[in-house]
Amino acid sequence: MQQVLSGNIPSPDTAGYTLIEVLIAIAIFSIGIMAMGSLQTASLMSTGDIGRGTMAMALLDEQAESLKALPFYLTVNGLDYDGNGAIDGSTTQPAALNGGTHGPFIDGPLTFSYQVVDDQPIAPQNAADLPFSGLPAGNYSVSKTITVWVNGPGSTSQADAIAEAEFVKVWVADGVEG
Repeated sequence: MQQVLSGNIPSPDTAGYTLIEVLIAIAIFSIGIMAMGSLQTASLMSTGDIGRGTMAMALLDEQAESLKALPFYLTVNGLDYDGNGAIDGSTTQPAALNGGTHGPFIDGPLTFSYQVVDDQPIAPQNAADLPFSGLPAGNYSVSKTITVWVNGPGSTSQADAIAEAEFVKVWVADGVEG
């Protein structure tokens, strides 16, 4: 008797090809799923980096604003700088504005540091030679360049900063700072 091949029954010559095709399809599908998994991992890592960057920028802004808010000099000799009705007797500078590098300071998972550079934009620095009066004799800086930087855990180097800002703090003759 002769075997009749219908459309649903594979011929003996092609039996097993569909199993190989299915295995190849599963392998291709598995490679695609693994690629999507690694993409998800990279996405989660990137989200963490963005979160740290946002925290660093917020800390940077907070520290820069607090340094900008400090008075350039705490008192000015011969003037009522602090508004208490008494003539102030000495001129001092807040320790936070002394020249040099300050920090690192720890704030949660981040650290911040800042550097103050005394600028000397006008040649006559003796108070008697300045175009305004009311200061005791001495040398004065009328501007400071301040650089603030924020690092992640375990690093304090400015070169490794997550966020960095630089600004110039200016002292003007009438005691109002810029």
